[in-house]
Formats: sequence, C-alpha cells, structure tokens
Amino acid sequence: MKFISCILLVLLATINTGCGGGASSQTQTPPPPSPQSQPSISSLHISPSSMSIGTGATQQFKATAQLSNGFLKDVTSAVQWSSTDATVASISATGLANASSSGSVTITATSGTVTATATLNVNVAATNLVSIAIAPAASSMPVNTSQQFTALGTYNDGSTADLTSLVSWSSSSTAIATITPKGMVSSVAGGTTNISASLANVSQTTSLSVTVPTIVSIAVTPVGLTLGIGINQQFVATATYSDGSSDDLSSAVTWTSSTPAVATVNNSGLVTTVAAGSSTITATVGSLSDNSLLTVVPAHLISIAVNPATSSIALGTAQQFSAVGTFDDGSTQLLPSVTWSSSATSVASVDVNGVASGVTAGTATITAASGSVNGSASLTVNGASLVSIALAPANSSMAVGTTVQFSATGTFSDSSTQDISASVLWSSSNSLAATISSGGLASSSATGNTTIKAEFGSVSGSTNLAVSTAHLVSITINPANPTIAARTSLKFTASGTFSDGSVASNLAGVSWKSSKPSIASLRSSGIAHGKKVGSATISASASGVTGTTTLTVGSGTLVSLAITPVAPTASVGTTQQFAATGNFSDGSSQDISLNSHWSSSSASVATIANAPSVAGQANCLGVGTSVIGANSGGTTGSATLTVQ
Repeated sequence: MKFISCILLVLLATINTGCGGGASSQTQTPPPPSPQSQPSISSLHISPSSMSIGTGATQQFKATAQLSNGFLKDVTSAVQWSSTDATVASISATGLANASSSGSVTITATSGTVTATATLNVNVAATNLVSIAIAPAASSMPVNTSQQFTALGTYNDGSTADLTSLVSWSSSSTAIATITPKGMVSSVAGGTTNISASLANVSQTTSLSVTVPTIVSIAVTPVGLTLGIGINQQFVATATYSDGSSDDLSSAVTWTSSTPAVATVNNSGLVTTVAAGSSTITATVGSLSDNSLLTVVPAHLISIAVNPATSSIALGTAQQFSAVGTFDDGSTQLLPSVTWSSSATSVASVDVNGVASGVTAGTATITAASGSVNGSASLTVNGASLVSIALAPANSSMAVGTTVQFSATGTFSDSSTQDISASVLWSSSNSLAATISSGGLASSSATGNTTIKAEFGSVSGSTNLAVSTAHLVSITINPANPTIAARTSLKFTASGTFSDGSVASNLAGVSWKSSKPSIASLRSSGIAHGKKVGSATISASASGVTGTTTLTVGSGTLVSLAITPVAPTASVGTTQQFAATGNFSDGSSQDISLNSHWSSSSASVATIANAPSVAGQANCLGVGTSVIGANSGGTTGSATLTVQ
C-alpha cells in the first residue's frame, strides 16, 4: 500500500498461480535417503564469541553448525547449552543467558562429541546503567516497511550490553510508526515520530522520519484488447513511484469509459462490454492519467457450459467449477465473472469463484449465469467416508529455488476415488527446506529433507521430499530482447540454470518487473503490455538471482493481420491451433494472438477459444468447413479449417 495525501490506497491482490514438478532433472525421484547419507556436524561456532553485560541483563547466543556437505545450519535450538557457573549466569535450552552476579563464565554448546565455547563477562548491576544508545539514530524509512532498532547500554564501569530485549520501547505517534517489545518498527503513515527506549530510570529517544513516495506515472492494462459482447474484463492501473517502486492502484484511481454504450467500467476497473464499437478506458489519479483502447465486436453470448458437467464428491470436500461461454460468432470464452448458485444449499454450497462444497448427502444443480444466459451442472454429494490419502509425486526431489505441485487423491469407503487436493490441510515437517501452500504447491529454500503431509479429519497421507544441493545460478528470460508494437502484448517465460547444470522452468516465487511501466507494463503472469514507444528492462527474480532482457516498443501501427495455418485439415474430436501475425507500418511483424478476438463461421464444425492460455485453439466438432477469423482493433484476417 502507498499513502498519498492521507488517502488510504486499497490495493488489489494480483493472483499468480503456478505449478511445477515437470519432467526436468530437478524433479527426478531418487530412492529415500538412508540415515548414513545425512550430513553430520563437522564443527560448531557460537556468536557472539565474547560479550560483557550487567547483572540482570540477558544475552542471546547463537550456534551455527558447519555440516559435512559444506553447508551451514542454525542449530541454536538443537544443541545442549551449559554455563560453567550458573550463579553468575545461567543459560536456557534456546541459548538465552541470564546474568545474576558479577564474574566470568564460559558458555558451551554441545552436539554429540562436537563442542564450541564463548566467554560471557558479568560486570555490574543494571541499576548502575548510565546511558542507552539507540540505533539507527535520526533515521528515515519508507511507509509500509519494517526496521529493527537496537538499544546498547553503557554502565558506570565503562562496560556495554545489548539491551534490545530488556528495554521498554515506545513510539510517540503510533499513527506514524509502531514498535514491538523487541524493537521492530513498522511504518504506518508519512510523518515524524520519536522512538524511545527505557530501562532502570534511564531512557533515550531518537527521531524517525517516515517518507511517502509520490506517484510519477500510471499505466493501464491490458492494452489493445478486442472482446465480444457481455464479457467482464478486469483492467489494472499500475502506479510507478518516485522511489522506483510500483503498485496496483486499481481501487484508488477514478475509472471512466469514453463510450458507456459500448463498455462500462466500475470503481475497481471491472469493464463490462455492452455493444459493438470501441471505447477508451481511462484511469486518473490527481493530475496523472493513462488509458487503453477496447474494441468490442458484434459477438453475443448465447450459451454457458459449466464444467465438469456431472461430478460426485464426498461430504466436506470441494469441487471447482468453471464457466465457458459460447458466442454467436462461433467463439468461446472462459467467463471469469459469472453469478454462481446452488439449487440446494443444504446439500452443496457454491462460492463466488465457483467452488462448491459438500454439506449433506444428496444432489444439487450448480448454475452459472451472465445476464439472461445461464448454464448448469449436476453435483452429487455422497455419504462415503474417507479411508486413505495418497500423495503424488511420491518420494520426489527438487532443487533449491524450484516448485513442485503435489496432489492428494482420497479413497473412500465405497471404493471411489476423488481429487481432494483443495480440501486437505497441507504441511511440511521441515519448513527450512521447503514450505507448502494451501493448494499443495511446495517451494524449496534450502538443502534438506522434509515430509509432505495432507490431512483430512483423522485421515492423513504423507511422502518424502528431498531438496538437493543444486542451487539456482542464473535465470534466462524468453524471448530475448524482443520488439513489439504499442497496444500489443507478449508473454515472457523464465527458466533457471542450476549448479549441477540442469535447467528448469518451474522456478519458485518468480517476481516480474518492468523498469518503465509507462512504456511496457508487466503483470505477475509474465505478460507484458506495450504502452508507448521506448525501451524497458524486463527482469525476473527468484531465490536472490535475477535475469534481464530488453523489451522495445516500436512506433508501428497495425496494417494487416494474417492467420496461420492458412488452410489446415483436422479430424473430428481434435484441436487445431491457429496464430495471428500482425504486420505493422514500420515493416515489423509479431504474434498478436493475445490481442485478437477469434471467431468461427460455423460453430457446428468448430468453435475457437479466446482465453489467454488457449487463444486461437479450435475445437473440431463436426465434418465440414469453417472460416476462422481474428479481429484486432478492427483489423481482420481469416483462414479456412476443414474438419474430416
């Protein structure tokens, strides 16, 4: 969030889903590791190695192990701690020393036969504390960030001690910044506040300035979109700030449509197409604005198919439904915004995203509606009880910085099976090695072994996951250094090269960024939208590694459109992929499939999809011929599809 002129900007969350576990060498399944293969501790190190504190003070020690495989591991909570004289200073099982009287002790950490030591000097009583120094002093931090403050105490004999966890912290204005008992400051709004630390009638204060960066530009996406009538499309306004950061500003700008009779837009940027024509969708904040041209073709929604058409689930489990609309020009479109309902909510409820949940045994009709058009599917909720859960992939491995998508299949008392991945509770026994999301997507962060577990009530299933020593060394972005025209889009992908020479595209937590969103705006999915003439650096980052490429937005305007293949022949029951290539006034050409509206002259022969993931894919339904069309902002092209 960014705060501008005291207005709270409520940011929309951008959903980025991904899945991994493909056939790369990163996810080959090894045999379960034997106990003998586990790395052993070669040596221990304690930090700090020497420290002086006053009586009544505490000191946290940390133990780090050097493993036989060369890696370092924090073992603070795993070693056995001891003090040579507990009357001077005792130490807890987590390495926290508590000083009681003057003297010097040796602090020891032990793991098996391996030990390490540190010296702790206890000098004077806390009541003889002379002063406290706060760090950082007179500092500045951006809004909505966090920073650790520390307190260093000086005693009357000249000794010092870390008092961060002992002092009482406070902020003079919690509306500007708050501070935890451990000294962690979180900035809330722009302004100045005083951070204070107090102990034993001694206190110190320092000023903290919270800065609020200003918006320098906004960019509206998607660009150059062509849609049918009756479709809801989310537009996004991305703000670029004076500190170089960027944020989704969609709910804080003022949205307008130049032709509401063609397309309307609500306060959050959700556009609804109404009639054929074109409209400019504009976002404005203060004196800044940006827009995107939307073209609506005369294609009307005539039916909705809800998938799966029939399904059966057990009590307490869930089923994801989707709605695909068919239009009178032979095109199909995944409908992201429909109204979902259940004919029997006592049997199954359904949420706004089309996820139905079984409540009691019975049958319910799940319906998706858009205006006066609707479609439905049958959902049966049976009374079978869960017997076992099987996870896939089983006993797998992955490299650091990659992802693996796990699935959970339940076997029930009636011998039926069901994918219950969305209904189970996922967990990882070693979150330092890998974490797992509520959807079963595992992300690795360090070498080690973990057990992935899925639970549903009292039934659970588990499998081993090994995170190998291979680590990410570079990221390659494809395509490299491309050129696109303004008002067109391009999909980037990122692949990673690992220390063992393997390459994988299932990188964990890839973050996409454009250096100049006003020239080329980039979404979290890797789709770039050309805004105006210029160049921008596109970067993909994961696990501390970043890859870059340059995207150039040319000055050409669309002159013609060609569809390939020109005259393909396909069989009933198969699919045929088409691509739209645009030719521009500057002599350049590029794939504009993402910016085109696809149509089929004979829906009984073939329908053709417009969803971004399957744009231009024809579904061959019956024998005959159909003219496949693509329309990008009024520029059209065609090809003939023969289905045998």
